[in-house]
Amino acid sequence: MTKGSSTAAPADRTLTTTRVFDAPRELVYKAWTDVKQFASWFPPDGFSADCDLDVRPGGIIRVDMKGEDPALGPDFAGKVFPGKGVYKEVVPNERLAFTFDAPGEDGPMTLLMTVLFEAQGRKTKLTIHQTADTVAAYNDLVKIGAAEGLRQSLDKLTALLDGHQRTTTEVKDRTLTLSRVFDAPRDLVWTAYTDPAHIVKWMFARDWESPFAETDVRTGGKFRIGMRPADHSEEGFVVDGTYREVVKPERLVQELSDGRLMTVRFDDIGEKQTKLTLSVEMAESEQMERQGYTQILENFGRHLATLKGRKS
Repeated sequence: MTKGSSTAAPADRTLTTTRVFDAPRELVYKAWTDVKQFASWFPPDGFSADCDLDVRPGGIIRVDMKGEDPALGPDFAGKVFPGKGVYKEVVPNERLAFTFDAPGEDGPMTLLMTVLFEAQGRKTKLTIHQTADTVAAYNDLVKIGAAEGLRQSLDKLTALLDGHQRTTTEVKDRTLTLSRVFDAPRDLVWTAYTDPAHIVKWMFARDWESPFAETDVRTGGKFRIGMRPADHSEEGFVVDGTYREVVKPERLVQELSDGRLMTVRFDDIGEKQTKLTLSVEMAESEQMERQGYTQILENFGRHLATLKGRKS
C-alpha cells in the first residue's frame, strides 16, 4: 500500500470525470479491483473485456477489449484492442493510480489513470483523472471520444452497484419473502446475522436503533433484540423468541414470541457472494412490513461492506 500523492493532475492534459454512486465506498472500490466485476462494466457499450488485475504497486493491469456488436462497424466489430499498464498507487477504498496504454489516432498512447473514492455518507463520489503525457496526446484522447466511452462504462457500473444494493420482495398468504445478494462470503454473512456485536449495527429500520442484542444460536436457544427510536423519544420494545432450527451456515428458523415464524436461508453463490432469503409471517400491513424489512436488509448490506479482513 502507498500513500496518496498530493500532486494535482495537470489541467491542460487531463480529462476529469466525476460520478456519485448510491453505494458504500467499499463496494465501489471492489468493483474496480475484483476482476470479474471489472470486466463486466469497464468496457464501453458493444465491447467485452478479458482482464487480469494484480492490484498492488508494481502489479500489472491487462484489459483486452473486443468489439462484439456488428453495429460498431468494420473498424471495431470483431477486433481486439489490447490494453496494459502498471499500478503505481494502491490505497484500499481511497485511491488507485495506474498507467494504461490506450489506442489513439496516431498509435497507442500511455495514460495515467487516477481514481479517487470519497465517502459521502452512504454514497460514494468517484473522481477519475485520465492524464496524457502531452497536450497533443490529450487532444487525441478527446477526439477518440474517451469521455463518452467512460460515461458508458460508468453507467454500467451504476447498474452493477444497483444490483448489489437491490432487495427483491414477494408476498404470498401473508408471508413476506425478501431476497438480496451480498458481496461477502457465506460464513461472514452468517456471523454478521447472528452475532450480537454485529446485530446492533444493522437490525433496525429507518429512524430506529438497536440498543442491545442477545443470542444463543442453537436449536432451542433464545434471542432478544432491543428496538427504540433513534431520538429516544419512546422507550421502545423487545423482539424475542426461540431458535427452532439452526443449520450453520445455511439456515435459521426462528419462532417469535407472538408465534410467528421467520426463516432465513444463506446460499453460497460463488465469487465470495451470498444470497440471503428471509421469509416472515406478517403482523402489520404489507406496506409497513415490506418497507421495514427492506430497510433492515439495506442496513445489513452497508454493515457488511464496512467489515475488514473478510475470509472466504
